[in-house]
Amino acid sequence: MNRRIAAITIAAVAILGLSACSGPASSDSSGSDTSNSASKDAPKTSEQSVADACKVAGEKVSAATGELQNIDMSKAASDPQGTIDALSALVDGLGEASDTVSNADVKAALTDFHDDYAKLRDVFKKVVVDGDTSAASDIGTLTSDMNDSVKAFTKLCTA
Repeated sequence: MNRRIAAITIAAVAILGLSACSGPASSDSSGSDTSNSASKDAPKTSEQSVADACKVAGEKVSAATGELQNIDMSKAASDPQGTIDALSALVDGLGEASDTVSNADVKAALTDFHDDYAKLRDVFKKVVVDGDTSAASDIGTLTSDMNDSVKAFTKLCTA
């Protein structure tokens, strides 16, 4: 029973942690449309602006957060692998988002965002698959870290 409660709690944390981040909108002060394929496929340079990095990363983050729709909280304990797969897809997508940008500030924010969700996935696996309910004690700190990383990314990309 404790594993079931922990599994549902962890799945809820994942979903709620991203509720404020569905792909931050960044404004392009030039007013030009940078969504064409040429800008998406442009080589990474160290001169990438925050706005450009956020636009590209925001699209990837939005796609990655869509993976959370695959988490069925009522089945988190009975189908732990399905939840781990959905969290892994999210983590992979956040990693891809980080890989697509060269702006140091955006990359750092995305790396923190990615790392926090990777830790959540690992805790979920420990609790539900390995039966280590003591790992759930990390949820408080992890929730705070996730909240901070999502806020930092969102603040950077909506400034």
